[in-house]
Amino acid sequence: MAISIYNHFMTTGPGAVPIHPDGLVLAGAYFPIEVHVPTVIADTLAQAGQPIPPPQLGLAIIDTGATVTAIHEAALTALGLTPVNSVTMGTANGPSVQNVYAARIHFPTVGWNLELQQVVGSNLSGQIIPIQPPQPLICLIGRNTLKEWVLVWNGPGGFWTVAVSGQ
Repeated sequence: MAISIYNHFMTTGPGAVPIHPDGLVLAGAYFPIEVHVPTVIADTLAQAGQPIPPPQLGLAIIDTGATVTAIHEAALTALGLTPVNSVTMGTANGPSVQNVYAARIHFPTVGWNLELQQVVGSNLSGQIIPIQPPQPLICLIGRNTLKEWVLVWNGPGGFWTVAVSGQ
């Protein structure tokens, strides 16, 4: 079984060598991602000669407080996806009924693909990762995804590492 490892070092800027541990506090463990329609839907559309919606781009952050991976609902609806269910989730603002979708997440930096049968559509409007340039947050990687990952958060070292098997 192959294991893929990704390290992300927080530095003071482009081309900078010094590690900046406060970067972990400010930005967290983030990845550039693409949100796609699930492969089964893409295959069905292709076979029917229909266009496949272009991916939605943004950043994902690892969120150990999230039970289920959440994707910005506007990104999911922009892909033409429809909910497969709804659930009541506990949020910082109290209980909230949220739609559940199937989606595929691609991590272009590392080449990983995740077919997720259940992601929660959430309102992440206005959530920005404070990097240069600042970029929108469109996904919270929750514990349902993290259960397959090994995450090392090295605060004093100013970096984080993820190891994923089978990618």
